[in-house]
Amino acid sequence: MKRKSKNQSKNKTLNFLRYLGPGLLVTVGFIDPGNWASNIAAGSGFGYELLWMVTLSTVMLIVLQHNAAHLGIATGLCLSEAASRYMPRLLKDLILLTAMLAAAIALQMLFHIPIRLGSILILVLVLFCAFTNAYKRIEKLIILFVSLIGFSFLFEVGIAKIDWGAAAVGWVKPSFPAGSMPVILS
Repeated sequence: MKRKSKNQSKNKTLNFLRYLGPGLLVTVGFIDPGNWASNIAAGSGFGYELLWMVTLSTVMLIVLQHNAAHLGIATGLCLSEAASRYMPRLLKDLILLTAMLAAAIALQMLFHIPIRLGSILILVLVLFCAFTNAYKRIEKLIILFVSLIGFSFLFEVGIAKIDWGAAAVGWVKPSFPAGSMPVILS
């Protein structure tokens, strides 16, 4: 009886970790360089007034990921597999091209790698993943980096002098200060 209980506990832990991994991977979409740049611009230029956009974009991200999860549950396909199967080839290729270009632009922003070279690097990485089935190893590396970013964020919150009252108001009260529209849209 005791052995069965221990095995059930282990299975519950493993099931939790199976869901935690994809959850951490999803956060990558929310901590990209463009998002960080937008958030820094919002905070430095407008203080706490645009925190409501973080709330709104987080809710939008949750809805998007919820829908992607439903797609996976209903069809057994991830978003890119479903797009490949059900979208016209031209549209699917355009979406893939824009994703690769976005990754190349991120490499240019972060490491000053020219966009053409970055595009080639991304293409090589995608082909490597496709032909070697290296997703699990890359997934673990991404989880490590996301965890490091998360812990860094918590550390920064701990050392920053935050006016929690103003932050709470900015978090739920939409405002559009003069000159803030480009930052809000980004």
